[in-house]
Amino acid sequence: MDFIKMLREDKDLSELLCDVCDLEIFSEFKTPQDEFGHLAYNILGKTFAQTGSGIEYILLEDGSIGFWGSEGECGRIADNLNDFFEFMVNCPYWSDYLDEDEYQDIEELGAFAKEVFAEHVESAAEIDFDLPRAQQELADRLGIEKKEDVTGILMRFYHYTKREPRLISTYIEDDGSIHSGTGSLFDR
Repeated sequence: MDFIKMLREDKDLSELLCDVCDLEIFSEFKTPQDEFGHLAYNILGKTFAQTGSGIEYILLEDGSIGFWGSEGECGRIADNLNDFFEFMVNCPYWSDYLDEDEYQDIEELGAFAKEVFAEHVESAAEIDFDLPRAQQELADRLGIEKKEDVTGILMRFYHYTKREPRLISTYIEDDGSIHSGTGSLFDR
């Protein structure tokens, strides 16, 4: 399914995605952030979405999905667009799941995921937003299964962040000094 095309053509669906996941799909692909020529990536790609805070999602040349954050975080988060949208719909505000210790035991990860999601539901309710209802509507309209247990999705995400070659950004300062990340969002 061509999720990007579907979202570009359906404004209401695109707004629902933004409400649930803080994710805006661009009307066309863009060049990834380059920080005025200072930033380069080891894998080519095209930016297709961003969050309200400027985080970018990049469709990489191998079909996987990369992430670039304004604080220099960079890495792969999904192997393809289907996995990316399944992850976004089932784990909105996914950066709250970035505690590598929790991924060492499936049962702990499951409990952690439920706790994180409950916090999201509570925060959304404070602004009169029914996150579970909106999330289910988004899943239904995109044809994605909304899962009660997201441990399998989170474990795939974890493995994608470690997959080689990693997506690495390199920042070159005006003085020529170079800063590169590890390419894993769990390495902080």
